[in-house]
Amino acid sequence: MRIAVVPTVEEIRFDQISNRVVVVIDVLRASSTIVTALGSGFHAVVPVETIGQAHALRSAGSVLAGERHCRKIADFDCSNSPTELSRQPHAGRQLILTTTNGTRAIQKAERAQVLVIGCFLNATSCIQYALSHNLDITLYCAGTRSEFALEDGLAAGLMIHTAQQMRPHIQVCDLGEALKAGYLYVCGRLGEVMARTTTGKRLIQHHCEEDLRFCSQIDRYRLVPVVKDRRILSHLVS
Repeated sequence: MRIAVVPTVEEIRFDQISNRVVVVIDVLRASSTIVTALGSGFHAVVPVETIGQAHALRSAGSVLAGERHCRKIADFDCSNSPTELSRQPHAGRQLILTTTNGTRAIQKAERAQVLVIGCFLNATSCIQYALSHNLDITLYCAGTRSEFALEDGLAAGLMIHTAQQMRPHIQVCDLGEALKAGYLYVCGRLGEVMARTTTGKRLIQHHCEEDLRFCSQIDRYRLVPVVKDRRILSHLVS
């Protein structure tokens, strides 16, 4: 088994998807929002690329959430904010989500053998579930505005560290080893480091400090969002 890392949404190749488990990582904030939505009672999340697609899927039992460059989309119910979704239960409802990078990454990786969503909030459950399939794994970092996002890389580093503890002989690409070292170096001050990233600074400018603190929590949830037929459903890990 081998773990590879893709640093941005544009850089994914077919050989990094085919017959693999792909973990889409967009810490700030799509992955964190999806994990939190399922943890807050939504029965499914439907990721879409465009605002028009989101409006077309709107129904009585659905909630529209999304952002473009950190700003809530006009006429949507919520922003792409995990803290906003966590404040009240949403039992049985469906979340329709569109974001700048995260939902695009999900669509680009939809041909994976197994496609899941990961972040700090579910890191251990996510990599444990990925390893259980005994396939090569691709950690697919969404990035920000076509550039690498440090917070995504650090989450990948945490997952790699955890995977190596579970499977000591697993092979890891050089980038993955570098990201693991980076995570281990900053893990004691993760919230502080996240606030200094490019996306973190942008969120602070938009008064989203609460989301930053929330998204830096490790293993808050024991669930794995699994993408099936363009819908994301929750798989609980015991």
